[in-house]
Amino acid sequence: MCPDFENTRRLSRKEAGLLRLLLACAETSVHIGALESIEVEPMDDGGMGSLYFPSPQKPRAQRRFGKCVARTEFTDDDGVVVSAALNVDQDGDLFELDIWKTDFSPVSSLPG
Repeated sequence: MCPDFENTRRLSRKEAGLLRLLLACAETSVHIGALESIEVEPMDDGGMGSLYFPSPQKPRAQRRFGKCVARTEFTDDDGVVVSAALNVDQDGDLFELDIWKTDFSPVSSLPG
């Protein structure tokens, strides 16, 4: 197995909903396949829910942040604001779904 795919899993229904929302308002087209087949790797962010999108064509070491293509904010169940940003790599491929809760606590609910 490729080292970049050791800790991957499929998107949850809620994660796919948030990704669809961000893709709908993205400022550029994003290279993706079917959402149901996208593999993600949870990032070490204290439970806020950020995801890395590994690429079968490019090892992690060859990828770098390209730009943020969409952002949204929503309110978590406890009333705290959560920011979500969809980032692509240098080639326009999905790179990260960066989720940040303003009080740094774990996110309990995603929109969608």
